[in-house]
Amino acid sequence: MTALVAGVGAYTVLLTLLVAGGEHLTRPAVLSAALAAQRVVPAPSAVAAAVIAAEGLLGVAGVVALLRDDGGRLLGPVLAGSAALLATYAGYGWYLRSTGRSVPCGCSRVELPMTGWVVARAAVLAGLALTGSLLSGAVAPLARPGTELLVVLLAAATFTALLAHLPAAMHDPTPDRPPARVGRGGVPG
Repeated sequence: MTALVAGVGAYTVLLTLLVAGGEHLTRPAVLSAALAAQRVVPAPSAVAAAVIAAEGLLGVAGVVALLRDDGGRLLGPVLAGSAALLATYAGYGWYLRSTGRSVPCGCSRVELPMTGWVVARAAVLAGLALTGSLLSGAVAPLARPGTELLVVLLAAATFTALLAHLPAAMHDPTPDRPPARVGRGGVPG
């Protein structure tokens, strides 16, 4: 069971970093514009470039680590770095949410506001990365194909897709409205 949890966590985090880095790389202006709108970090374009580089480097280093069958010696530090990056995202998102301003998150090519779901996703991914880091020796490397690896890869792909779309799926673009009153017989009244 430890191998399944560690493997799904590690592969989900690394797939997410690769997808996020790829999305940011195809449209870096979206992240830079979001950072500028948030008015927190100096030099938004430089910070955006550093974020894209960090995601890409951690994702690629993770793939290299998974291609090696070294008992997780390289994977552990990569996932620890990923946990730090994702925890920083969660903390930064929490800070933005606490200011009460409506700002874009910059977390994909689609413009979405910074919501609690963005923060929750980053926190979940940080927890998965930390778990994968602590249990990196139990993660099935790509060099050892088999049924266990197939199950881990399928689960990780599913979790990656679900987490990638979570903020957009939970975002309601309509302004808050009072709940409809329901009269007798279930008819709105």
